Amino acid sequence: MGFINNTSYLLDAVLTKKGREYLAKSSGNFNITKFALSDDEIDYTLWDTVHPMGTDYYGAVLESTPMIEPCVDPEVVMKYKLINLPIGSKSLPYIENITQIIGDNKLKSIINDDGWTMTDAALNPITVGADSVFSAENYSFLVLNNNVIDIRVGAINPTTAPTFDDLTESGAVYGEETGRTSKKVVGRIATIRARQMTFNRETSIIVTGQLSGSVYVIRIQVGYDDQRT
Repeated sequence: MGFINNTSYLLDAVLTKKGREYLAKSSGNFNITKFALSDDEIDYTLWDTVHPMGTDYYGAVLESTPMIEPCVDPEVVMKYKLINLPIGSKSLPYIENITQIIGDNKLKSIINDDGWTMTDAALNPITVGADSVFSAENYSFLVLNNNVIDIRVGAINPTTAPTFDDLTESGAVYGEETGRTSKKVVGRIATIRARQMTFNRETSIIVTGQLSGSVYVIRIQVGYDDQRT
């Protein structure tokens, strides 16, 4: 990580780890079609409305703040995306329709005389506010510890995907120095399933709207249940 001299305007663009992966797999067809902007580096508390030199200097400190070099890790950048809202919007977008999967709602890793059973749960977030502009957006679901639960895009249904294993296996998996493995999938709905384990464990999922940038953190508990006779 470093700082860029912002005395002159410049554009410094780098590919993320995922972008490099796509480029390596591409046969000349790698093509960037969209981009997003964020203000991760800005501390708006530095906007000084009592500056002695008047309104032209309210943002003097912000404008002189060094810019941070681009980062290739998609999990630590672009957290606060800039978005367009309809004129007259009275609220910012936020995510709802998700419950914490803890306590009585927790997932279970069950063993009985017939073997193992791991329970699952569907995640069906909805982005509200901002005149429902983002109500149909997709979401990224980042499981912080993939050793506790697995996640796949889609929902279990009797016709096309009667079990968790019938859902599409996809997503980017990231190894961490802590020994944990995180996993991220992108879609409208996701389903999670407990991993086989012999003790209680816990992790979290960070849900991020792909257009709104709204973030919701879900706490996930998995309980070990020994039902053997």
